[in-house]
Amino acid sequence: MLKKIVKNYKYIFLFALISFASFNQLFAQFKPPQILNDPDYDFEKRLRFGFSLSLHVMDFQTMSNPNQEELLFSDVSHLIPGFNVNVVSDLRIVPTLHLRFLPGLAFGQRDLSFYQQDGTYVHTMKMESSFIEMPIALKYAAVRKSNVRPYLIAGTNFRIDMAAYKKLNIEEGIYLRLVKGDFYYEYGFGVDFFLTYFKLSTEVKISSGSRNVLARADELGEMYANAIDRLKSQMVILSFHFE
Repeated sequence: MLKKIVKNYKYIFLFALISFASFNQLFAQFKPPQILNDPDYDFEKRLRFGFSLSLHVMDFQTMSNPNQEELLFSDVSHLIPGFNVNVVSDLRIVPTLHLRFLPGLAFGQRDLSFYQQDGTYVHTMKMESSFIEMPIALKYAAVRKSNVRPYLIAGTNFRIDMAAYKKLNIEEGIYLRLVKGDFYYEYGFGVDFFLTYFKLSTEVKISSGSRNVLARADELGEMYANAIDRLKSQMVILSFHFE
């Protein structure tokens, strides 16, 4: 389900990139007659702090094992919203280029369902995740000419899943365990809104894991683990930054 969103998001990101490239040219011809809020925002402090609140949906990119015996396949049955809380640290390199570090916490869940080849439902495991995350990214913004400024962002994120330390919950039918750490690559776009007393940024980004996060299984879950060749994490995140 999320894979379709990610596929469409790439086209949206490309559209944002093209729009971003033409932003300065448009404002060179049309300058809105408005008073700038905090016009020296990008020059007063080299290092700024804030906080961020986010909503996200998590998914697994599953690759089936072609050598399995039970002939099962797996997929996330539906997307469940989660949330993130982060601290914002922003270092200005130049007015249009910033280095950002946003350590924080993220909580979410993925329901991993298993089916037979004919589509018959077999079992669902509720895989909860509680991440400590340490994203670092470069933010490239347009030259500010108003109280609204678009930007692009790209970087990496190391997440530690604290829920991976839990024992397998056999009573609830959870026979698989995820690995503790994973590196994610992230990219997205957003808009800065310069308000009277602070800057509000809305941002959308995609976060894709690089590792196979399937760790091990209980004996009762061997047939489910054998059905999966690789299991990768994906997230789409909507963030609100207050700086």
